[in-house]
Amino acid sequence: MTEFKIVENTDELFNEIDKKHSEGYEDYELTVLSRTKLKDERIHDSEISLIVTSGTFSDAMAKMLTGEDSEQAVLANYHLSEEEEKRYKEAILDDKLILVASKDESNHREVEDNNAAYNDEEVNDQRKDEHYAEESEGPKS
Repeated sequence: MTEFKIVENTDELFNEIDKKHSEGYEDYELTVLSRTKLKDERIHDSEISLIVTSGTFSDAMAKMLTGEDSEQAVLANYHLSEEEEKRYKEAILDDKLILVASKDESNHREVEDNNAAYNDEEVNDQRKDEHYAEESEGPKS
């Protein structure tokens, strides 16, 4: 489930990020939506995604010519109700920040679960951290 939190400034944003970390969220599961680029190294030095709705000058000109709404385009990715989309769009336009937290529920064990080299249960169970090519049924180099 995706959670949204509107915050006023970067201090409040980092307080919310700390809360999400204490709830078990990793940096890659967090996204910050902002109208302008944040000049805070704590964001740029992490795996937290930053989506800036204003874009570059050429983006702004293209949007003006096509009539595209960049905030709405970004929020459309989250499949929100019209009410929620309007509320978050207004927050972005008011220079507020939105922290989006979305738990990654994927397995992250694709290699172990699907690679032919790991289909011998005994090899997997005895030495999970050690795997040698001669123990696999896959191609040898």
